[in-house]
Amino acid sequence: MHANIDASAMRRMNRATVLKLIRDLRTTSRIDISQMTGLNKATVSNIVDELISEQLVLEVGYGSSSGGRKPILLRFNANAAYAVGVDVQISHMTTVVCNIRGEPVYRQVRQTPLASSGDPRDQLLDHIADEVSKAVAAAPSSPYGLVGACIALPGMVNFHRGLVYYLPSLFAGEWDIRSQLAERVSIPLFFDNDANCGAWNEYMGQAMRLKNLVFVNMGIGIGAGIVIDGRLYRGRDGIAGELGHMTVNPMGSACMCGSYGCWEEYASERGLLRYLREAGADVSTVGLGESLLEQAITQAQNDNRAFIRAFHALGQQLGIGIANILNVLNPDEVILGGNVVKAATFVLPEVERAIKHRALLTNKQVPVRMGNVHAVAVGASSLVMHEILFASAEPAAP
Repeated sequence: MHANIDASAMRRMNRATVLKLIRDLRTTSRIDISQMTGLNKATVSNIVDELISEQLVLEVGYGSSSGGRKPILLRFNANAAYAVGVDVQISHMTTVVCNIRGEPVYRQVRQTPLASSGDPRDQLLDHIADEVSKAVAAAPSSPYGLVGACIALPGMVNFHRGLVYYLPSLFAGEWDIRSQLAERVSIPLFFDNDANCGAWNEYMGQAMRLKNLVFVNMGIGIGAGIVIDGRLYRGRDGIAGELGHMTVNPMGSACMCGSYGCWEEYASERGLLRYLREAGADVSTVGLGESLLEQAITQAQNDNRAFIRAFHALGQQLGIGIANILNVLNPDEVILGGNVVKAATFVLPEVERAIKHRALLTNKQVPVRMGNVHAVAVGASSLVMHEILFASAEPAAP
């Protein structure tokens, strides 16, 4: 049974489909678009003319012809608009301004310590608003300017409602962050989990060739962004992907979520600190701030065997969880992101070894690789563009 679609909705879908196709191809033509989409030539021509008048598409010359008139080549104008992406972590923020293709033109990393007094949410809002204001000022001029900002948060976030349910060590409840930040920021705002933004960045960076992937974001905790059939899977309340809280040891360590034996207790920076202690490393100067992984990597690179053993243990635990993910979802690829990217030399071989022994059948061959350290911020900006320019091309969710 098919839902009825009115003419205006159909036109929006056709327009988004054509624009998305032009974006994904280096150059194309009206006739090529008609053949690839099945839309009639007049419809395509009208849509393309509209997109040209709006400066989203450029005519860039003539293509070859096997007979008859040469087709006019079209190219997507990636610099027609920009968006802001902000990756918010407990100790720092990474802010980028990217064009429609997700190519950064501005990047800023800022330490954001929160004072022990006062509401940490107000402090966080002040930091975010300040960074967005700086990004707005740094954005190049363009036909559409800055179309919005997406704030990626390391907790449970409802994308559709702009609500935060949980931020590690800061907040638990129901926080209408979108309404409060809108009082400080004048551009359209989106909010999502940081792992979802990282997953979207990887999906777009692969030119959407891989339709199913999982992005595992590792830092002080662990979250996962899941792309299924080319769409982010957020679940009923927007909190899907909290794989850091799957149980890997029923009698294990207490987790800040209130449960025991959660994966992130063994495969995050908290787990790394535990393995450093077990290996006999001097951790008197190592805390859970931004410097933990940096200090550990420096020591491991200097051939400190205790630190190397700790990284190996971390990799084994990451591999156990990823093997579970592979066996449940059977994705095209798994990408590791977050601070662990910097420790790939010590961690990735152990991850692959654990997967080889624990994943089933062809899941053993699913590629697992390290992502980009700025994947979350760039993915956040790409989500803004998707929602504003391209979401109409997708069929309605069932």
